[in-house]
Amino acid sequence: MRLDDDLKYFESEEFKEILVTYESAQEAGSQVYMEADELTDIAEYYAMVCHDDGRADEAISLALQLHPDAVDPQVFKARQYMLSGEIGSAEELCNAIEDQQHREVYFLRAELLIRQDFVKQAVTMLLEVKESISEDCDYFLYDSAYIFLDYHLYEQALLFANQLEEFAPDWYKTWQIMADVHLGLENNEVAYNYIERMLDIDPFSTETWNWSAEALCGSSKFNEALSSTEYALAIDPENERALQLKAWILIQLGHFTDALLLYEKLIELSPDNSQNWLYASYCLLDANRLDEAIQAVERAETLAENMSVEQAGIYEQHAQILSRKGDVEGALTFLDKAQTYFEADDDLLDLDILRARVEAENGHPDVALGYIQQACNHNQDKNWEIYLQGAQMFFECEYYELAKDMFAALANHSDSEVQKASNYAYMAYCFMALDDDTNALNYIGQAAAAPEKLRELFSNIFPYVQSNEYYDYYYYRVYGQWPNAG
Repeated sequence: MRLDDDLKYFESEEFKEILVTYESAQEAGSQVYMEADELTDIAEYYAMVCHDDGRADEAISLALQLHPDAVDPQVFKARQYMLSGEIGSAEELCNAIEDQQHREVYFLRAELLIRQDFVKQAVTMLLEVKESISEDCDYFLYDSAYIFLDYHLYEQALLFANQLEEFAPDWYKTWQIMADVHLGLENNEVAYNYIERMLDIDPFSTETWNWSAEALCGSSKFNEALSSTEYALAIDPENERALQLKAWILIQLGHFTDALLLYEKLIELSPDNSQNWLYASYCLLDANRLDEAIQAVERAETLAENMSVEQAGIYEQHAQILSRKGDVEGALTFLDKAQTYFEADDDLLDLDILRARVEAENGHPDVALGYIQQACNHNQDKNWEIYLQGAQMFFECEYYELAKDMFAALANHSDSEVQKASNYAYMAYCFMALDDDTNALNYIGQAAAAPEKLRELFSNIFPYVQSNEYYDYYYYRVYGQWPNAG
C-alpha cells in the first residue's frame, strides 16, 4: 500500500477512535482487548507518523501477546528488523509465519529479496503468485507495483502497472500508479495524461495537483505548474509539498524574492528540513545577502549530516557563496568536497564549470578558460554546449572582449538561424559595452531572428520598446536621428 494511503487512514475518524481506545487504556494502566489488525495499525502510526519506535514496539507486543498467530503483527515485526538492517532476523520471523500464502507475507519476501539485490527473483515470485490469484487481482498488482516504486525500481514497477492497466483500465488506482511510475521515469507527458483523468474524478486532491505541478515542471511548463500549486494550496494552504513546489517553480521563473518568502514559511513549518535551508540560500545569494546565505547553507550542512541526497549541491552552493565573497581557496575546497559525492566515472562537467566561474568571478579569466577547456576535453560530444556555457559565464562576469570572440565562434559553428541570431545578440551587447557602437548596431540588426534574446539583453537599455525597434532606437542614440531620416 502507498504511504499516503496509510497516512490518510490515520487521519480518519475510524482510526482516531481506535487510537483513543488504546491510549486511554494505556494511560489508565489497564489492558484492552483489540484485534490484531487494529493494534498493527496503531504500531504503524507510532512508527510512521510519530517516529516513536518504543511505543510502536509496545503496541505490536500486545498484538502478538493477544494474537500470537496473526499475520499482520508478525509481518510488522519482521519489517522492523528489515528496516534496521537485520535481514537474517527478518527472514527467520518471516519463515515462522504459519500462513505462508498470505499476501503480506509475499510482499515481505519481495522486499527482503530487493534489499539483498535479488530484484529479478522478487519480480518472478510476485508474477507467479499473481497467476494463482482468483480475487482482488487488481489490488495485488497495485500493491506489487508500489513495492518496487518505493525502491525507485521504476521499470519493474511499470511491469506490474501495465498488467494492472490491462486488467482494470478505468480504475482510479490504475491511473494513480501509472502517473506515479511515469513521473519516476520522467515520462512527464504520459504521466500528465493520467493525472488529468484523476483530476476529472477528484478535483479536490491536493496530492494530484502536486503531481500535476511535478509533471508540468518536467516539461518546463512552469507557469502552468505554478497554477497547479495554487489549486493545491487553495485546498490545503499549509500543504508542505505544494509550498515546496511553488517556491521551487518561482526560482525557475526568476522570482527569488517571492520564493524566499515561501522558504521562510517552510522553515517555520519544518525547521529541520535541510532542503528548505539550501533553497533559501539560493534566494539569499540572488539578493546578494551573502552573510545570510552562508548561514542558511551552513544550517543545511548541519542538518544534512553528510547524508542528504543533495549533499553535493549543498557544497556547490557553499562554494558559490564563498566565491561571491572573494574567497577563492574556500570555494575550491568546497567544490573538492562536492566531488567526493560523485563516482569515479561520473560526468564532472558541472564541477568544471563551477570552478571556472569561481576563477572568472575573482579576476582570473585565463584560469577559468583552462577549466572550460578541461571540461571540453572530458566531454568531447558536448564541446559546443560547454563553449556556450563558458561564453555566457564570461559575459555575466563582464569579460566582454573574451565573450565576444567566443560568441563569434559559436555563431560561425551554428546551423540554426535562431541560435546564430542569439549569439549575435550577445555580440551586440558586448560591442556596446566595449563602446563600439558601429558593430553593436550591426549585430543588433543581424539578431532579428532571436527577438526573445534581444529583449532579455536590451530591455533595460530600451524599456517599453519592441525588440524589432531596437535597431532604430540604437541608431538614434548613436547618430541623433532615425535611420533613413532624410
